[in-house]
Amino acid sequence: MKQIKFTICILSFLTLMSCVDLNLMPLSEGSSENWYSSQAEIEMSLNDFYRKDFFPFDDMTWGDDVAARNTTSAMQNGTLTAENSTIGTRWTNYYKGIARALRIINNMDKAREMGISEADITQYEGEAYFYMGYAYGMIAFHWGDAILDKVGMTLDEAYSASRSPKADVLAYSYECFDEAASRLPTSYSGIQRATKGAAYAFKARVALYNGDYAIAAEAAKACMDLNVYKLHDNYRDLFTASWSDEWIFFFRGDVTLKQYHWVAADVLNCISRLSGGWGGQKAPSYELICAYPCIDGKPIDESPLYNPKDIFENRDPRMAMTIVPFASAYTKSVLDGTYDPNDYVWLGYEYSPDPTRITVMRASDGTQVGNNDSKARAEHASYNGFLFKKFIDESFLENSYAGAPTTYPYLRYGDVLLMYAEAMIELGQCTQDVLDQTINKLRERAYNGTGISYPQATVGTQQQMRTLVRTERFIELAWEGHRYNDLIRWRIAEKVYNRPVYFLDRAWSGNTMWDGDESTVSDKYQRLIQNWKDGNYPLGGVPQIDEDGIADLSYMVDAGYIVVATERKFDANRDYLWPIPASDLLINSNLTQNPNW
Repeated sequence: MKQIKFTICILSFLTLMSCVDLNLMPLSEGSSENWYSSQAEIEMSLNDFYRKDFFPFDDMTWGDDVAARNTTSAMQNGTLTAENSTIGTRWTNYYKGIARALRIINNMDKAREMGISEADITQYEGEAYFYMGYAYGMIAFHWGDAILDKVGMTLDEAYSASRSPKADVLAYSYECFDEAASRLPTSYSGIQRATKGAAYAFKARVALYNGDYAIAAEAAKACMDLNVYKLHDNYRDLFTASWSDEWIFFFRGDVTLKQYHWVAADVLNCISRLSGGWGGQKAPSYELICAYPCIDGKPIDESPLYNPKDIFENRDPRMAMTIVPFASAYTKSVLDGTYDPNDYVWLGYEYSPDPTRITVMRASDGTQVGNNDSKARAEHASYNGFLFKKFIDESFLENSYAGAPTTYPYLRYGDVLLMYAEAMIELGQCTQDVLDQTINKLRERAYNGTGISYPQATVGTQQQMRTLVRTERFIELAWEGHRYNDLIRWRIAEKVYNRPVYFLDRAWSGNTMWDGDESTVSDKYQRLIQNWKDGNYPLGGVPQIDEDGIADLSYMVDAGYIVVATERKFDANRDYLWPIPASDLLINSNLTQNPNW
């Protein structure tokens, strides 16, 4: 095994430590004066880095690839404030991690006095520098100017420190990654930790996020040239595999420890009602549905292969690997008698959100059962008709839906390839060879086993290739938590987040659901039924895709196919940077707030 591997709370002896509040002198470390008195204590401090407090996950609902039933996130609805708990916790934990990393580095002379080997000391320093590179890079991206501590401040110094320019913070982030890469091995024989490849890959991410494209390209290529990582053979299997050489940095659930990345609420939100879930309360957005190109490589508003009456037909294979396919009662194969319900079985049942499909097949015995995933039978069935398939398999039904052991790849090799391609495009240095090493490799993997030749990406104008890589990131990395940061760094969040979230029309009349007799339902519901009869399920017509790979869906509301679910709001003069937490401003008068907060 070559990559960083850490199961969520993988080290069971750290369970108690993982539950304590993070502070500058945590109980698990005693104090700066008496901790680090043994190799075990040093390693405990390093081991405790590898949890989500120090490597936080973006909520999936922050991006426009997910449509959530109940509300939008504060990150995209204009309600974010300097008192936001997520903002405050991230700022605090990044700096607590930095403080710990500096204490580790500052105690290495003590480690030498204890007789710890130089090889171990080098690794410990590498892991500490690795974390500082990551933390300072993310602080610079989200907050801009920030407090920069390179030596280990006292509490009094920390409470009076001023913000350093973002450029200085980033320069130190890159320096830390370089220090880490020079010290860390490419792989380990036992438990996996921070590696040289991870240092290069995270340096590339930080540089790309902050617009330092030359640094991003160099770091991504350094990771590629290690020849340690490779793409998983099958895109679908990558997200349910027990191991992959594509994973560089990841979290994995553990059934024995009952520790999961995908907890009960995630499981229930994602799977169908017939399978015991809540039927897509967090579902693929219509924008994501429209982003997948056709098998000729063209967007749906340009390709003659796009069939609005069967939106999964002739689409990039990653669409059906990410989103549960379905058919309506008016799909061509149903009408001509060639339809096979087994082709649409998902977690034990034929899946169809079609409001005219009263029953569907139960796979175990072929029996027709009530279609609780359709608004013909359940008012709270899938709100936009789509369900996520990515990351999900039968394990989601195990353990009484408590959680799934599926792996979440915090950073994978496919992302490194996309980062390299984007950096070279932005530098104006993208050649056909670069595309063949990156985007075409990803497409080749996506089409593997389909019997269809993948459409090759070719060199075009910078704008054409920018559209290409932005679309490729949208679909390749869908539901992996990267979309919000992409929209922020591309400076297009103001466009995306000032448009609504859309759902299917809730066009029933009271509790009256369609039973085949259109005279028993409202005119509005009859219109919805007619839309599905016409083959518009749930999207009608062909939306226009813009230069950022994003569909304009407003006309579908006017046509009655979809409705506005929730409005979003984004202030371009304020929201591209997060506010400095209000609590820190109260205790440090030398801190200044970001503009317009």
